[in-house]
Amino acid sequence: MEDEAAVLEEHPPGGNHGAEPRETKGERTRRRLLEIAIERFGDRGYRATSVSEIARAAGITQAAVYAYFDSKEALFDAAVDADADAAIAQAIVRATDTPANQLVPLLLLFLVADVENHPLLRRVLGGQEPEALKRLINLPALAHLTEVIAGRVAEAQGRGEVRPDLDAQTFANGAETILLSLLMSLTQVGQSTEARRQLGVLGVFDAALRPAKNQ
Repeated sequence: MEDEAAVLEEHPPGGNHGAEPRETKGERTRRRLLEIAIERFGDRGYRATSVSEIARAAGITQAAVYAYFDSKEALFDAAVDADADAAIAQAIVRATDTPANQLVPLLLLFLVADVENHPLLRRVLGGQEPEALKRLINLPALAHLTEVIAGRVAEAQGRGEVRPDLDAQTFANGAETILLSLLMSLTQVGQSTEARRQLGVLGVFDAALRPAKNQ
């Protein structure tokens, strides 16, 4: 078993000044706990997974887990956010060069295509963890997604590609809500490849963002 005091290790004094910060032993342990929690909670669910089994898999005691997470619920929430953040980050990278009017539909497409690789996120979106749904809308990962959408819309406004009277932040808030709702629906009901629906979503966002012809 790893010494419990070691999991709280900080950067040593006089470390690598000017170099890339090294991951401390405590940071590595926290990351490992989240990786295991994502796997176990994603496979078996919240109720069937214990903190003690996650601790054993990480090679630390159950008490040491609580140095990082106040409770099992806190560990679960952090695991869901980490899994969602990984999926969202990948979708954002893939949509880097996407025009603003196509950004939200393509983000949805990328997220739907990748959700199978994120079992815990899929479990929550699929309604298998009802208690977690109320917290899903407040995940930091979703707040980051909203910021990215708002920033991309504002940049496009500066280039004259998006109508100038649109509030970028308000649009991003609504787009995030629509994205989450559609992602939950597609996860629970099954993916639809029907072309008319895909084109319909694209058309809605294009119409909402497109500048008027006389502008």
